[in-house]
Amino acid sequence: MSPSAVVPWVRVGVDVGGTFTKAVAVIIGPEGAEIVSQSVRPTTHDASEGVAEGVVACVADVARAVGPGHVALVTHSTTQAVNALVEGDVGTVGVIGLGRRPELRRARERTALRHVELAAGRTLPTTSAFFDVTDGLPVEEVASALRAMRDAGVSAVCVAEAFAPDDASNEKEVTEMATALGLPACASTELSGLYGLELRAVTSAVNASILPIALRTADFVARGVREAGIEAPVMVMRGDGGATDLDGFRNAPARTLYSGPAASVAGALRHSRINEGVVIEVGGTSTNVAAIRFGRPALSYVQVGSHATALRAVDVRVIGVAGGSLLRVRRNRIYGVGPRSAHIAGLGYACFTPVAALEGACIELIAPRIGDPADYVALRLRDNSRVGLTTTCAANALGVTEPDDYAWADPSAAKAASEIIGRQLRLTGSEVVTRMMTAAGEAVCELVLTVMRSQRLRQPTLVAVGGGAGGLGRYVASMLGLNVIVPEGAEVISSIGDALSLIRAERERTLEHLDPVLVRELLAEVEAEALAAGAAPGSLDVRLEEQADKGTVRAIATGAVGLQSGAVPGRAAVSIHELPVGSRPVGAYFLTASGSTVTVLDRYGDPAAEITGAIVEGTDGLRVAIEHHTKFRGPVTLKPSVWVIDGARLMELTSGDIAKAAAEFAATAGTEIFVVGRSR
Repeated sequence: MSPSAVVPWVRVGVDVGGTFTKAVAVIIGPEGAEIVSQSVRPTTHDASEGVAEGVVACVADVARAVGPGHVALVTHSTTQAVNALVEGDVGTVGVIGLGRRPELRRARERTALRHVELAAGRTLPTTSAFFDVTDGLPVEEVASALRAMRDAGVSAVCVAEAFAPDDASNEKEVTEMATALGLPACASTELSGLYGLELRAVTSAVNASILPIALRTADFVARGVREAGIEAPVMVMRGDGGATDLDGFRNAPARTLYSGPAASVAGALRHSRINEGVVIEVGGTSTNVAAIRFGRPALSYVQVGSHATALRAVDVRVIGVAGGSLLRVRRNRIYGVGPRSAHIAGLGYACFTPVAALEGACIELIAPRIGDPADYVALRLRDNSRVGLTTTCAANALGVTEPDDYAWADPSAAKAASEIIGRQLRLTGSEVVTRMMTAAGEAVCELVLTVMRSQRLRQPTLVAVGGGAGGLGRYVASMLGLNVIVPEGAEVISSIGDALSLIRAERERTLEHLDPVLVRELLAEVEAEALAAGAAPGSLDVRLEEQADKGTVRAIATGAVGLQSGAVPGRAAVSIHELPVGSRPVGAYFLTASGSTVTVLDRYGDPAAEITGAIVEGTDGLRVAIEHHTKFRGPVTLKPSVWVIDGARLMELTSGDIAKAAAEFAATAGTEIFVVGRSR
């Protein structure tokens, strides 16, 4: 599309990669997303504003192409948070601990946080103060401690109180006092409703450590987008695959940890609509692997250094083998590939080099970075430039890539380079590239199989994305005997994922028993958070997950920042006539039964849950069904789950007296239809 073309309403997505920052402008239509403009710039790791400078520059590029007045939304993933932690680019955090008698000593110990490891060799600097709030918050003492922290150069403050999920008023008051003194601050209950005091304290301290850089980044991006002439909202991708507005990023930047990998999974889901699969994102230096179940990414709690946090993100496994990984040789024998890539070594790819330029090339063994072994193979060309034989080169030489793949190249150059290297190693060129792909493929296959086992995936579809998807991605699928999809635009799929992002809000509470009143409060909170972040009311999908073994309840709300209210980007809700015969609408969902399997379908016709059980009506039918599906294993009684649909909410109840709990929820939900059984 020409830069002068006028485009009616586009979304802009920007993904920050290790090597390049890529932006796309897409039009959302009934058939999905059409890319109308792209921008690719080197990631600005060393710029004064960090990677945010590249984000702003790419947004400006695509805005000029489509017309800034036609941009409806800008969403970007970010590496600011994870980079700050890994590199130790954080200031001192002041930790305010609060507790009550008789548990003061234990509460003090759990909020001291003297050794919070961020990464190998990097520890979060902290200073702490603790106060007894049994008889109320000692306001003057707390204010004095905050002033002392500010004067000592503390960069941000977090506050954590024992049992604050039951009453967060003290935490809120302390954060307001800190903010009034010019200190960025966060409360532990803003990030988690779990009772674990140390878990909440660590989570809020990690979040506080990156508050200053988040504030600078948010302000810089907002200003840059406005200077590009764009008046549209700006969103940031979270690590769980949802998005938040800039205020959400300012308050909880730790939720954006691993937003880059989450964007690639989100892009694959929006683009491919798979129900069960494994997404492998083949970049230049590393490959990310993540699982999809029931059309949603598998999530896990984020680990920072040696500490668990209450933050959840896409469960991504990473390996240092990818499309740009270089061949390694020791004693004239192939040693392996990676983890260094051509990008890290500053080399071009042999497969993208004219064949004539490879004539007369000679082999050199190099160390890509100081401290690396000098066993990485490079070819020095006659003009003194150097190129590397990468896994993408090997894939092209073997004919793995297809002409429409971003990684495709005329195989003659890759074959010529492999023959030059093969002569040195006394191997044919074909043997060289076959051994390269076998070594790289086996490493990635092992990771894919680990993910499949952990998520109990039987025969998933492999969705290969990223620049190297057509090479290493296709090869891994063939080794595993899995069907593979390489989506159109696979090289910018993360940017597409950003552009098509959904608002996501999540709240988690520790509940000793399933109290319908407290659960409804939790659901209302998460809905309000999603709406405040810009979700269209008609698009909200709210789910309740009860973890009875942990005594916790999690509420999740997702919704679209729609160009039209109620429309998830690129998709329209299905009608009852488009679903299997016998489907029945309940709230915002549909129920369909086949034999002993009941499928709960969302408004778009996608499975929200598959249950071995039955649909029942009325509380009497509910009690009978629970008795029928209850199993006895020696002294252990295994009760089924009960699914209750309350409008746009889908609730799975698993606690003790589930019949009573389900009936209480249903009484106010206006429905007496339940699904009883076990998830498949």
